[in-house]
Amino acid sequence: MTSKNGNPHPAALEPAAPGLWFCNWKIWLEARRLLDAALAPLGLRSRDFWLLAIAGRGDVSQHEMAELCGLDPSSLVAVLDALERRGWIRRERNPSDRRMQWVRRTEAGDELFARAVPRARRAEARQLAALPAARQRQLVAAMHKLITNSKSDPRP
Repeated sequence: MTSKNGNPHPAALEPAAPGLWFCNWKIWLEARRLLDAALAPLGLRSRDFWLLAIAGRGDVSQHEMAELCGLDPSSLVAVLDALERRGWIRRERNPSDRRMQWVRRTEAGDELFARAVPRARRAEARQLAALPAARQRQLVAAMHKLITNSKSDPRP
């Protein structure tokens, strides 16, 4: 629905007429709530979990982590500092580019992440339980397609 000037009609962006963005936001809020609750006994929050997941790939830069998480690089530093103080990650200078730091999980971070993954999977299953298994697979496949499409289309 568009207005006379071609812009989205304001009603199309309101919760009464939820579109993709609103639905994604609401789904993410519930996902974060469920994941935070599932991870709390381990002393983790959803943000920490995702940073540990990314750091487990090895040789990922702080800048890349910020991009992958949608965080401002300056905000990420404080979060990584906290994870490092807890012994879950370590940062090392890239020998090829001293301005860049690699972020890696430590052995303690690997152990914690291994304990967190089943909890995260149960939280995800809880959120998806409203749909039959076939619809769950369709939803996830459609979301992957949207992600892939958005990466290949450079337009804003």
